[in-house]
Amino acid sequence: MEDNETTIEKIRTEVKGDLSEVRKEFLDNFGEETERFIDHMTNAFLRWSDLDSLAGQDERKANVSGLVFSAITQNIISLRLLLSGYIVAAGNTQRQVLETIALALLCSCKQLDILDLFMQDKYSTNNAVRDALRNKYKLNVKDGALEVLRDSRVFYHMYSHPTRATLASHIRFSDQGGALYVGASFDDGKLEQYKNEVASRVSLAEVFENFVQGVINNVSSWN
Repeated sequence: MEDNETTIEKIRTEVKGDLSEVRKEFLDNFGEETERFIDHMTNAFLRWSDLDSLAGQDERKANVSGLVFSAITQNIISLRLLLSGYIVAAGNTQRQVLETIALALLCSCKQLDILDLFMQDKYSTNNAVRDALRNKYKLNVKDGALEVLRDSRVFYHMYSHPTRATLASHIRFSDQGGALYVGASFDDGKLEQYKNEVASRVSLAEVFENFVQGVINNVSSWN
């Protein structure tokens, strides 16, 4: 059993310490994938700039633009959390990304009343992915993009509630199996899981620009 000082130091390191060693481990394994993610999210951000220029002083369009911007920034933050060793926090953030993308698409469609409900705080955003799939032929998105959204939401649902997966994130699988992590970690025994996590984010990043363009196309038809 650890003594008081050892425990305090572990918690202090987690709260105040440098995570560079953990990030280095992730980037040594996933540096190429990370660069691809960066390229795709750069394209998405540049496409969002076109959307934001359409908004002007229009409050409704500004809400839609704000949702897209939030989805982009949260997606970037999610990968940073993962590469910093916070797999559960990264998964929680990623689910918010998926719901925000779906919500932005729904709000951009003038055939639906989702934007009005959202601005009145009367829409449950937990239903956004479901509703986007139900209305996919109205949302002006390329074939397959919403399926990526659906599959990703299923993947990250396990991080939204206490599960065996969230418990396992604190347990070391390699070397001294069964030891516990306090906070950030890179565990060689979970490399396959990390590969799946990174691959899922890169797949979403690859279609992110399509989502943004779909929102632009929809908003452009309002006039």
